[in-house]
Amino acid sequence: MTATLNRFQFLPILALAISMIAGGYYFHHTLNTWTTKIVSGYMSSLLDDVAHQIEEKQLDLYDMSQPEIDAFIDNLSQSRFGQRFTVIHSSGLVLGDSQLSNWEINKLDDHSSRPEVISALNGELGMSKRHSESINQDLLYVAKQLKLPPDEHGHDTKYVIRLAMPLTALAAMTNDLEVIFYFLMACSFAVLICSSWFSNRKIFSVVNHERQLQEQRIEKSTREIELLHQLANMLAACNSIKEAQAVVADIIPRILGDINGCVSIMRESRNQLEVKLDWGGHWPASTVYAPNDCWALRKGKSHLSHAKYHNLECSHMSGLEHGGTTLCVPLTAHGNTVGMFHLYFGRNDHVVSEETKQITYTLAEHLGLALANLSLQEKLRSQAMRDPLTGLYNRRYFEEVLDTEWSKANQDGASLSLLMLDLDHFKRFNDNFGHDAGDFVLKEVASLLNRNIADGQVACRLGGEELAIICPNTTIDESLTLANNIVAEVRELHLDMKGLSLGQLGVSIGVTTFPDLNASPQELVKVADTALYQAKDNGRSQAIHSQLKLEPTKLSTQDGPSEVLPLKKSE
Repeated sequence: MTATLNRFQFLPILALAISMIAGGYYFHHTLNTWTTKIVSGYMSSLLDDVAHQIEEKQLDLYDMSQPEIDAFIDNLSQSRFGQRFTVIHSSGLVLGDSQLSNWEINKLDDHSSRPEVISALNGELGMSKRHSESINQDLLYVAKQLKLPPDEHGHDTKYVIRLAMPLTALAAMTNDLEVIFYFLMACSFAVLICSSWFSNRKIFSVVNHERQLQEQRIEKSTREIELLHQLANMLAACNSIKEAQAVVADIIPRILGDINGCVSIMRESRNQLEVKLDWGGHWPASTVYAPNDCWALRKGKSHLSHAKYHNLECSHMSGLEHGGTTLCVPLTAHGNTVGMFHLYFGRNDHVVSEETKQITYTLAEHLGLALANLSLQEKLRSQAMRDPLTGLYNRRYFEEVLDTEWSKANQDGASLSLLMLDLDHFKRFNDNFGHDAGDFVLKEVASLLNRNIADGQVACRLGGEELAIICPNTTIDESLTLANNIVAEVRELHLDMKGLSLGQLGVSIGVTTFPDLNASPQELVKVADTALYQAKDNGRSQAIHSQLKLEPTKLSTQDGPSEVLPLKKSE
């Protein structure tokens, strides 16, 4: 891109041109005055020498003949080519001239009106410039008064000695100096134009480059702001850590670039932090660590492992195979530390820019608030959906999940099994050992259920000792296997509370499967309840599967009898 001079960039050149014109005029005038002064001084000294010789020889100029005066003037050492000496009487009569003949001298008029003569007769140094008609030349005249002793005839002894030099010599000297001066001015002007053009191109290039960088910075900042806004919105919309993982893995690399990072969250016990979110690849350092293992948590502010004045790595980063620079930033919300933000740069000599630090701090602020809100949401959701005693999901959540899973199974043609559980003789525990024992038994059974169910299966407490398990994508055989395993493990429980043995515990389970039983969710619950009561009627501590069939089918298990119970739709 080529630069063009604008009107403002013409100003220095225009100002210089005007100043050069004014300076040239002033220089010309000053130079003429200066050269005239120098030459006139030189001519004045010559006149002094001539006057001294006249006085020394005691010449009577008035009584001397013209040839005698001419001979005297011609023989002067000061009388050189181009230097015209003239002797003038105070009356204005020209007595002699070094360049005129006698005949020409006689034809000269009265010189008493000449400016230089008038000044000389007044005792001053006379000087003037004018054109000489007698020799047809421009001359510089310098005249001085010469006063000789009185002569015997009583003539006036005041004379004027005048020296004239052609102005061509003076002009030549002046012209040479002016040529040098104007040449230097022209060179300076050319240098200014070239330097202005070059500097303008350079400035334009630099400004254009800076403008592009500024536009890039603005574009990058705008993009970062938009991504941060999007991150905050998406994190606010998340319902779980799993969803938050998908959000940060997608958005944070767009902000930070190709940097490996993770977020560790403080456990409720506040004695450990666990990595819950990561991006940029598998997190290579510790995924679980104590708060004292991190310098940033100890200091309460960010910590860079390889900084200008130290090389201190956090203990939880010691597992890195190739070392590398790490940055830890606390995540705070409402004055509490909820977790840590970690970045791994891969090389010990990596210089972390201030820009990266600032964007990291901004991300930490957003993540801290988002994780605190997400934790609060999960806690409130858990309180709303879970039984506070056992930690199992409550009846409301059971009904929502059952409807949802039934709709999916009905749409996909998949199997959905439902297990209804009831602890045998649970009232006996409360009557014999107190309600604390009953609560203890419920907690132990809930823990047992959580250990036995697979991912995607949901264990719930419907009320009292009534429990249920929703098993998506689970067939009749799979559901009976799960039910029989639970029956067997409950039977093998040895419950001791504060050193007191609570005896053996049993559980009865009713099982039903959709679409083998093509019924609504509410009907599935009723059928499973009927199978549960059938298990209790058959002797308890067993599992029975009920489905619509004409003939009952016996299923034997190692731990107890299980059977498929035929039911009618009216049941």
